[in-house]
Amino acid sequence: MSWTPPVHALLSPITGDDQSTIEQIQLKPLYYAAQKEALARAGDDEDDQFFELAKLATGLSVKELDQLKRPDYVSIAQYVHEMSTRPASYFLQPDIEAEAVDDPDQVQLLQPLNVAGRSLTSLTLEMPVLRATKAMKKLKTANERAEFITAHCSGLMLPDLDLLTVPDWTQLQVRIDDFLNKPADFFRSATSK
Repeated sequence: MSWTPPVHALLSPITGDDQSTIEQIQLKPLYYAAQKEALARAGDDEDDQFFELAKLATGLSVKELDQLKRPDYVSIAQYVHEMSTRPASYFLQPDIEAEAVDDPDQVQLLQPLNVAGRSLTSLTLEMPVLRATKAMKKLKTANERAEFITAHCSGLMLPDLDLLTVPDWTQLQVRIDDFLNKPADFFRSATSK
């Protein structure tokens, strides 16, 4: 069962580009590749970044977004912030607790991932081998290194990473950070509970 984004009921309706009245917005998940592109378009200005991500999260045009009353925009910006910073488990919390997932290396996805003709609802992460971390360190940017090691640990191809939601990407980074920075005893104590 995949997660469904919330609907935001507008405090003040706006007029759509087609002259219809928009009273609510079905919010959308942010995807890794689209977020990367939007942030690159926006540059370093935080307000511009949030505006670009709000366009993705709402599907609204610039003209439609500009009509939003500030409280509605703040609500959407809050959703964008959560989508951009929280792991998938934050959104799936009731579902994860119901399933009592004990294996931190089995990552539940916020949205199914369609790769190689299959629809994946979870990924199994594996610890990276030393030669992979050596290869990772030779890459130029932090982003290239993160994508390389994420593909290695998840078994995904680099283009498949673009299809992940941002919370799925964040969830993977939390566990991969453990793999890269925690000693063996951390994993022994986690599995012996």
